[in-house]
Amino acid sequence: MLGGNLPVRGVHGEIRWSYFLAARVHGYALTYANSQWRLVATLVEPDAFKLAQRPLIFAAPTRRAVMRWPIVSYTRRGDSLTAELGTPIP
Repeated sequence: MLGGNLPVRGVHGEIRWSYFLAARVHGYALTYANSQWRLVATLVEPDAFKLAQRPLIFAAPTRRAVMRWPIVSYTRRGDSLTAELGTPIP
């Protein structure tokens, strides 16, 4: 399984509300522990209105695909975001 006890780190990602870009992500870490995905990310150009909407999706590109997770809840402090994620979207 992707993640395990080791963090998955990346540079580029996005937080989307429907087809709208709510924020670009520059630097993130994903962890999976106790059956829960967690995201810690640095936001670039966040849109406060779009980040307040639901549902939000975190998308991270890989070489072959884009991995996506629903954001269940999050805390934002300035440009830092910590989020609890749902099951990855196929």
